[in-house]
Amino acid sequence: MLPAINIGPFALYTPGLIFLLGGWLIVQVVGRAAGVYRLSGDRMEIIVALALLAGIVGARLGYALMSWPYYLRDPLALVARDLQAFSLPAGVLTTILVGGWQIWRQRWPLWVTLDALAPGIALAALTYALAQFASGDGYGLPTNLPWAIHLWGEPRHPTQLYAACVALLALIVWRQSYRRIQTPGVLFLTICGVLAAGTLIGDGFRATGLLLPGNIRFSQVVALIVFIIIVRIWPKLTLQHNMQ
Repeated sequence: MLPAINIGPFALYTPGLIFLLGGWLIVQVVGRAAGVYRLSGDRMEIIVALALLAGIVGARLGYALMSWPYYLRDPLALVARDLQAFSLPAGVLTTILVGGWQIWRQRWPLWVTLDALAPGIALAALTYALAQFASGDGYGLPTNLPWAIHLWGEPRHPTQLYAACVALLALIVWRQSYRRIQTPGVLFLTICGVLAAGTLIGDGFRATGLLLPGNIRFSQVVALIVFIIIVRIWPKLTLQHNMQ
């Protein structure tokens, strides 16, 4: 774990640096991907940047709403650098709403636009996993496996690195496929399917997150629902494209 990098008298917050670098990469990669799909790269970069900023604000405000008595006593805590003081669902929802509204205004083809956004989704997953690894959040269950990492007093599954490997795999799949001629939307569904499958398996080794009856994480249920939706949509999307 590396929560901070000390440079002389200064301490740089590592997860924050990872988020900044990841956000910059997401904007750049999605902008270039948009050009490949004959969309406006410059316009896409602006939309993605605004959506990411809105997502950060939404994640913090969403967490604050759940802990509003604390923030009423200490409003300055809203700008604290604590990675745990963010609501991931609120952040994702805000990002989708702001980005979706801006994209809708462009009148771009839906599935082509989603294909252009696919590498950004994989990069966002990678960024989040690495930030959690640096901060020590999202840690795994105790284990005696040789690749365990020592955290919070005992060896644990490196679930953050599991998630990072899945995101890297999704990026590799995108890199090998994005210039191929294929049905619009298939690449987006493929990337989301890889991430959903990885979450479904990997989060079974997590020690954090909402636990449901049967020792199943809420994130696993969401991942399973997403995966089922993808499996249902895929053949219909391909059939519809072939009929055109």
